[in-house]
Amino acid sequence: MEGLVKAKKDKKIFVRRSFHLFLPSKIAIRRTSTSEDRISSLPNTLLCQILSYLSTEDSVRTSALSKRWTHLWLHVPALELDSSKFPDDFEFGDFFDNFLESGEEDIKRFDLVYNVDEHIHEDFVARIDDVVNRGVCHLTILNELDVEEELVRMPLSLYSCRTLVSLNLYCVVFDASRTAVVSLPRLKTMHLEAVKFDGMWLLGGFISRCSVLEELTIVTDDGDELGVVIVSSKSLKSFKLKSMRSEETEDEGDPTVVIDAPRLEFMSITDYQSKRLVIDNIGPFAKVDIDFIFKVEDNDSFGAMIIDFLTKLSTVREMIISSRTLEMIHDNCEWELLPQFANMSHLHASFLETSWKLLLTFLGCCPNLQSLDLEFDSFPEPEEIELSFVPQCFQSSLQFVGLRTPIRVEGTLSEMKLPMLFLRNCKVLKKLMLNESFRNVIQKVRGIRKCRPSF
Repeated sequence: MEGLVKAKKDKKIFVRRSFHLFLPSKIAIRRTSTSEDRISSLPNTLLCQILSYLSTEDSVRTSALSKRWTHLWLHVPALELDSSKFPDDFEFGDFFDNFLESGEEDIKRFDLVYNVDEHIHEDFVARIDDVVNRGVCHLTILNELDVEEELVRMPLSLYSCRTLVSLNLYCVVFDASRTAVVSLPRLKTMHLEAVKFDGMWLLGGFISRCSVLEELTIVTDDGDELGVVIVSSKSLKSFKLKSMRSEETEDEGDPTVVIDAPRLEFMSITDYQSKRLVIDNIGPFAKVDIDFIFKVEDNDSFGAMIIDFLTKLSTVREMIISSRTLEMIHDNCEWELLPQFANMSHLHASFLETSWKLLLTFLGCCPNLQSLDLEFDSFPEPEEIELSFVPQCFQSSLQFVGLRTPIRVEGTLSEMKLPMLFLRNCKVLKKLMLNESFRNVIQKVRGIRKCRPSF
């Protein structure tokens, strides 16, 4: 009995000490006899729900309001922790443990920024395991440790968390396990950055076993050892893929990616360099943002690989495409083999100075294009701005055109000739938008008579 009393007393002492981590030195509370305290009439469950919309730091500060509020923050179904804001690892661990031991309520949202002096694997896994088993719905763990020997590993309970709705992880490790069964039946959003999977096929298994997954973001980084990423999902609507590899490891290339997502509505691929990027299936009217190059040694199959990739994208509704991707197409493909993008209504393309012919060829593959945004690194040479043929979209569908070049670019004859080409050849053009680099010719452009449709 004496031990129990002492334990309770020690806990109260710790809770008081924890307050000092968050409480301001002075708290002024005004009370008036005429004011009505409606908040105090609310039940604790509703107060805790309200506090869950505050940061944990602000939630702890409310403990100074009255005796009723002293321990209320311990029952809030949300916890945000940043280990670097604590005096030392011991204070961080005690605060974390105290919150977990204070009650049995579900922890709906848990956000952790983890950067300790000494990572103790067993303690970390036990705490995250407790959070997972408390019905967590939204889980974020950002590991900022930069020591290879101290890999921060996830507990096996996370592999089959039935309550998890969103998962955001940075620089952590998933171990391959013969006993753990991956099953995340409620997970809708997953963001993985610099996450290492101990097994080439483990990530693919995670994705395929998320039966309601709608948004997936994968950011590759040095040392992630992903190998092959298979994105196979019947529910996925949004997929973002980005590379953050350093210049020292660029030669190794990014992981091979295979995409089979028949309901995909949006796909973004940024700064990516891979030997293979295969699209088996995406939604028929998707929007895509592509900035990648194939990193292959066999030039004989290079062109065929690009054509196959573009063919699988030929049903998209909107496309954003980078200059380096267009240059890759320009340098390695036969123009007559490019597919037709019959569904495409909007195109945003970035071009280098040498890409004018490529632009015309690509527009020739978009017969129903309605909106076109072009960004040029510099103005093309005036003699290059000619129409060797008139694309079909100029004749029947192109209504909106936007032209942009860097403001630092000095005016040339192209500054006038470029907008004139669209005004005089697009028969159904409704609006031409020019950025500030065209400021010297805007008045002249306004005086140009637009091409009239012929009926």
